[in-house]
Amino acid sequence: MINYDDFEEEALKREAEYDSISGYLEKKKRIEKEERRLKRLFSKIDENKKKLVFATIEDVAFMTITMQDLREQIVREGTTVEYKNGENQYGTKQSPDAQLYLQMSQKQTQAMKILVDCLPKTEKVAIQKNDGFEDFVNGRDD
Repeated sequence: MINYDDFEEEALKREAEYDSISGYLEKKKRIEKEERRLKRLFSKIDENKKKLVFATIEDVAFMTITMQDLREQIVREGTTVEYKNGENQYGTKQSPDAQLYLQMSQKQTQAMKILVDCLPKTEKVAIQKNDGFEDFVNGRDD
């Protein structure tokens, strides 16, 4: 005979596992979308740099999506948590999510600098010294 409590427990366990898998797949899909977006931005780089850049892009995409999730968590729960060590030691400290967000932000900034440094240098357009604009503006007041 099947115990209803066991059945309910098994159903909750399977639902949690399904949520975990669907959450994983959703996050993976978001990371892949971010990778594609970044790879398009860096598609015109030198072929010799592409392997380095594409590996870094994978890291940046992961950090970007993870930081979005952390940001939502921080907005919901705040940047501090209360702690209690023993009977008389308690207070507030920075939340683990906030700490992780700050660490990832620093790493992402470093990685983005690497990526930006790999972009081709843009040619500066020569600026004409006298295009007539100054004469036009100055001549209006006469």
